[in-house]
Amino acid sequence: MSLLLKNVHVLDPNSPAHTKQADILIESGKITSLKGKSAKKVIDLKGKMVSCGWMDLNAQFSDPGNEHREDISSGSDSAQAGGFTDVCLTPDTNPPIQTKSDVNYLIKKSSDFLDIHPVAAISESLRGENLSEMLDLHDAGAVGFSDGDNPVWNTELLLKALQYTNDIGVPIIQNARDINISSKTHMHEGRVSTHLGLRGEPTLSEELTIQRDIEILKYSGGRLHFTKVTSAKGVDLIKKAKKAGLAITCDVGIHHLIFTEDSLVDFDTNLKSLPPFRTEADRKALIKGVKEGTIDAICSNHRPYDQECKQLEFDLADPGSISLQTFYPVLLKLSKEIPMETLIERIVNGPRKVLGWTEVKIDEGEEAKLTIFDPNTSWILNDQSNMSKSRNSPFWNQELTGKVIGTINRKSYNLRIK
Repeated sequence: MSLLLKNVHVLDPNSPAHTKQADILIESGKITSLKGKSAKKVIDLKGKMVSCGWMDLNAQFSDPGNEHREDISSGSDSAQAGGFTDVCLTPDTNPPIQTKSDVNYLIKKSSDFLDIHPVAAISESLRGENLSEMLDLHDAGAVGFSDGDNPVWNTELLLKALQYTNDIGVPIIQNARDINISSKTHMHEGRVSTHLGLRGEPTLSEELTIQRDIEILKYSGGRLHFTKVTSAKGVDLIKKAKKAGLAITCDVGIHHLIFTEDSLVDFDTNLKSLPPFRTEADRKALIKGVKEGTIDAICSNHRPYDQECKQLEFDLADPGSISLQTFYPVLLKLSKEIPMETLIERIVNGPRKVLGWTEVKIDEGEEAKLTIFDPNTSWILNDQSNMSKSRNSPFWNQELTGKVIGTINRKSYNLRIK
């Protein structure tokens, strides 16, 4: 079926229609014209914006093992409502994603609207002791390797993992935290943690791990990606490693671009995060890293938890929040500090470059992977609008500005137009 998107404002620096109003004609899952005249289905999108489909490098759907928090269906609905056409799922499920059948399970759960890309375990059971069957997992469809929220503490294992994946060109994804320094911590170590009486994690935990892993990368070769960086010094270390020619990339969690340690003064457990929110100086360094391109991508760090895990004293609550569905309103907040064009790049081609994929663009002959959004619509995240099984959002019951209208994923589309 042919589909015509009329009067839509294009936001794609790689497109000849960038910053212009276009009539995008889609036929058989491909863009065939930017000046379309007619189609079987015509949708007027005047006042709405379109970019290439958004991609998330780091989300948990809790499936298999904790489907009461989230499952593939509810996670996919949240992602699609948040504007994503592609999501990489972390391997820290129960059991972990560490066999070919595990990878196949996730891939087969991809819907018409959302492509799921499994990130498989680096080590068996995520323990950091024995390597998983990495080549078999890659052949099955794993797009990268990670131990999820567990940092790879075993330097020999990290070295071997980088060497084994050198020829296949996929990244080793590291959560840069020293497990000993970070053990039993609940927030950033500093002025606020002292005031609140909570044990804090210093930025040293991240900085030491990044320094160590860069040296290993120099020796081993391969591709190394740091996920959810948080500190000014961490960003600077990565920037210098990039200038030295190392195959290194990084991303930042979207909430780390707007929240700081000061956000925790009310002990809101929905703001307890892994890794923790840092200082305002660190947040500004992350903003600068995104603007300059040192930070390649912005991820959701979507972590669903049931109320039994969150309605507790702060030091007993699990860290993490849902963030897929509220992603665009946060982008709009950030657009006061970072150009929206840059933000879109960090969720469109930034993630794809991390994985070594070809760039996407809005042009004739290109695959139709599109996200349509409205910067002027306001809405409230509550039990009626929430697509996730979990409610652990720092924006719960708040009015938000900016809403995703829908996505187009090749031949499938879901546009919520009044």
